[in-house]
Amino acid sequence: MVHFILLSLVIATQPKVGFGIGQTLGSHLLTPSLFTMRVPLGESFVIAPELNFAYSSSDAEIDSVTGSNYTVGIEGNLHYAILKRNKTSLYGIGGIGFKISKDTRNWYEHWYPDSLVEIEEVTSSHSYGINLGLGMEQFLRDNLSIYISSLSNITRTSEEKERKRDGEEETIRKNTDLSLDFQNLKCCIYLIWYIL
Repeated sequence: MVHFILLSLVIATQPKVGFGIGQTLGSHLLTPSLFTMRVPLGESFVIAPELNFAYSSSDAEIDSVTGSNYTVGIEGNLHYAILKRNKTSLYGIGGIGFKISKDTRNWYEHWYPDSLVEIEEVTSSHSYGINLGLGMEQFLRDNLSIYISSLSNITRTSEEKERKRDGEEETIRKNTDLSLDFQNLKCCIYLIWYIL
């Protein structure tokens, strides 16, 4: 009942809810990995939950190294309209985010005299932090827009690297750090379709 009332209030205040896909600039072209939603609150604020998913795998025949990597990130950002002109808007962005990733590598090592031992290395990490940045939205039609954002992050990351060899497991590295990433800004581009 409470969810229905909140949804009714959102629709009553601003009827356009947006859904979009996008990608981080500099990553694989034409492989969208960002999925977002835009929920306007009044004239100036927009809530933007976002899911980031990426997966890759490799299989090298020469050295028999196989591997896979996946990343899942969830963000909740609040966009504030600093400037609006016709079909163009400039937004200030603030929010929080959480990300987990896992990288696995498998290969075989030769042991004396003539035996092979499988080695597996797993690097797993999780991070959470604060997002700060700017975004610009340009409407192509009344219900279709292109949104470009640039975010910097204050992030706390915990990482652990483990190796399994011949049934034995050892931790190679385990560390936690705090990073302020204001130089390598994460730039993303979205195509957003508004409904309702």
